[in-house]
Order: sequence, then structure tokens, then C-alpha cells
Amino acid sequence: MLLCATRGFFSFTDPERVRIAFRRPLIKNFPFSWCRKRQPQSDMEVEQEQVQVRFVSRQPKYAVSDAAMMVPSSFKRYGLSEIVNNLLGHERPIPFDFFLDGQILKTSIAEYLSENRLSTENLLTIEYVESMLPPTPVAAYQHDDWISSVKGAANGLFLTGSYDNMVRLWNSTGDCVATLKGHTNAVKCVTFGSLDAEKTTLFSGSLDHSVLAWSYSNTDESYECLFECKGHKGPVESIAVSSNGESLASASSDGTVKIWSTSVPEEDESEHAEGHMQKHRKITKSDRKIKKKALTLEGHVGAVNAVTFDKTDSNVVYTGGWDHSIRSWDVEQQVNLVTKNCEKVVLDVDYSSLSRLIASGHTDNTLRLWDPRSEDGINVKLALRGHTGWISSIAWSPSSEYLLCTGSYDSSVRVWDTRSKGPLYTINEEERQSNEKILSVDWSGQTVLSGGEDKKLRIYQAKA
Repeated sequence: MLLCATRGFFSFTDPERVRIAFRRPLIKNFPFSWCRKRQPQSDMEVEQEQVQVRFVSRQPKYAVSDAAMMVPSSFKRYGLSEIVNNLLGHERPIPFDFFLDGQILKTSIAEYLSENRLSTENLLTIEYVESMLPPTPVAAYQHDDWISSVKGAANGLFLTGSYDNMVRLWNSTGDCVATLKGHTNAVKCVTFGSLDAEKTTLFSGSLDHSVLAWSYSNTDESYECLFECKGHKGPVESIAVSSNGESLASASSDGTVKIWSTSVPEEDESEHAEGHMQKHRKITKSDRKIKKKALTLEGHVGAVNAVTFDKTDSNVVYTGGWDHSIRSWDVEQQVNLVTKNCEKVVLDVDYSSLSRLIASGHTDNTLRLWDPRSEDGINVKLALRGHTGWISSIAWSPSSEYLLCTGSYDSSVRVWDTRSKGPLYTINEEERQSNEKILSVDWSGQTVLSGGEDKKLRIYQAKA
């Protein structure tokens, strides 16, 4: 009898036992090699070492009984996946990832036990989730020069900034619906503002020290420059819009971060914010309005490379720069709340409202995670390595607290799960044989975007 009762637990020694245990045929035509079906060579092999496990899942549609059972300690992900698929009664298999103590199981159970000095007598609680499938390429849109920044929007539009001084807006079918001309030097950063049925608001920052606000009509595909933010004394490296849409943050190589209102000024704002001793002139509709009133956050020593808002609190921003620091700011009070000191230059930061963590990319090729709620200045929550070049850009998944993507000077885009010690996937690694740097990535909905020195906006399907 292949199904054994061992100390009150079900016992499985190969896939055939799964079939007998659940009185159903094995799943056929697997797209994955769940496990290798072998004929036992001896009685000793039938009685291979087993371990007690309990399967649990936070995904209700995949929940099974948490009763303990015996499985071979040699089982890896694919063997465990077959057991779960049979417990769920799936004729078509679903790939699962498995976690022990919050870490993805990438070895056999036996290897995990050995590494953690545990015995097969231990009862293991194994959590499982549906796997993220490898991102697949969807399209690549050619540009005339390097792409410095990419962003996706909920309405299916894609935004790019380029070293040819232009901002481009693309639709989901690959058409460039607008080319926005207004900057006098390379565009370094772009982002979306408010979105509605009739119009889309956009922002762009440039080496010309300015930030421009744009309005694009979704109905007739016309656009106009709403206003120009002037005040930085150096290139604008990064911009971000608050979750309530009322504030725009800009980080500059002049060492400052400025917070602007996203509302359109009715007239030019003078050099003096209060307008003392100076008259305002009325602006005609065709003129570009100038906005100079802004809050200034000072504290970084050297260029500020990145800025992002706390997505749950529009009064908090996070910044990173050449002074090896990540800083949290209270916007209204213009106060540096917490400073976290890093080992290397900070090239980019992004905040996840799901995990409530800051991710940062550095010149030592390392991805670091930080908890902004901690006041400890050097508490790196996690450091992930895998890139062989500077990490230039980071974007959290909007639907997962564990997943994020990175772009690097090593020409690769990588997808990470913070529960794994290495990257889950390296996207289209075989296509990138050159030394063309990735300068920007974004994760919008189920789409990962990238752009860089190859002059192509690359779009990938990525279901988290």
C-alpha cells in the first residue's frame, strides 16, 4: 500500500502516493516540472526520510486544510506544488512559491533543515502563494536619444523624458500621441499629476533647472504648458506628486528639495514670494506662467538625486542623495525628521504604502530596504545583491508588499521578492549584450516599464 499512516499523519513518498491519497488522477501536461516521477529501487528508498508539514495560505481561494501530513524531505518547490494542486483539486496546475520563516524555499526541505540546524522531527508550517510568472515583453518604442525617465498611468498612457529635451506621451497601442517641447536641455524626470476623462496633467524636470507643468487633452490630443517652476540653481534630478495631487516635490543637484503647489497661478509670481514693492502683471493665455513660491527643504550636503512622497501622508517626503543619506521630511514644518546614513551614494528611492518601507538603490550595486518609522539612523532592514552595476532606478509593485523592480547600469532590469535573498527574474537578459545602461524603471498596474541608453521604451507584462 503506497499510502502510509505514520503517527497519525498522511505520508507521501512520491507523486503516485498523491494520486492514491486523493483518489484522482495525476495532473497531466504540466507546463512546469513539478517533480520527477521515479520507480523505487529498493524498500529503503520507499522509506526515505520524511518530515511533518502543515500548508497555509493567505489567499482564500487557495486555502487547504492545515492538517499535518508527512512528505519526503527531498521535496522542493515543484513536488510541494503538486501536493497543493491535488489538495485543491486542480486539473490545470498553478505554480506556487513556498515560504519557511518568511523566506522563499529555493532548496529541498532537507537542505533547509540542515542550514537551519533543525530536525525532521520538527513540524514545519509552510506558507504558499501563487507564483509571479516571468515578465514577458509586450512592446518597445524607439526614441531619438537616451531615455532618462519612464512613468505609467492608470488610464493606459506612458510618459517618457529624453535627452533630446522632449517629453513624449504614448498610448497603449504604441502611438506617440504628444511630443511636448519646452525645455532647453535634457529632460531628467517625468511624472503624472491628476487624471480625468477629459485631460491629463503631467510634470517634467530638466537639466535647464526648471520644472514644467503640462495639460494634455484626452479628447482632441492637444496640449499646453500650464506653468514653469523656477527657483532651483542646478539641474532637477527627480520629481514626485503627492497622493492628494496638491503638491509637487522637486529634488536638485543644488542640494535642495522644493515643494510646489500644483495649482495654476493666475499671474506671474515675483522674485519675492510676498510680492513686496513689486507689481504683478496680468498674463495672457498664450504666455507661460512662472511659479516661484515654494517651500525649500535644506539639509543634504551635495546633490539630491531622488524624492518621493509618503503615499499615505502627503505631508511627508523621502529623499536620497550624494551625501550617502536618506532623509524623511515634514513638509509643513520644513523639518528633517529622520536621517538614515548609508554606506554609498543614494541614486533612487521609492516608498511602498503596502510594506511601509523605503527601497533605495546605490552605487555599490546594492538594493536596500529601510523602515522610516524607526528613528535609528543606520538600521538597514534588508540588503539585496545581484546587480553588477549601479542601481539607477527603483519601483515598488502597486499590488504587492514584497515585489519591486530595479534598473541598473549593468543593462538589466530585475524583479525582486523581499522574502528571497536574490532576484526572482532578470528581464530579457539575453537581449542586453551591450553596456547600455538602464536609467529608469516603473511598475504601473501589471506593467513594468524601462528606458535607458538603448533609446527604447520597453514594456513588459508583469502580473504580481
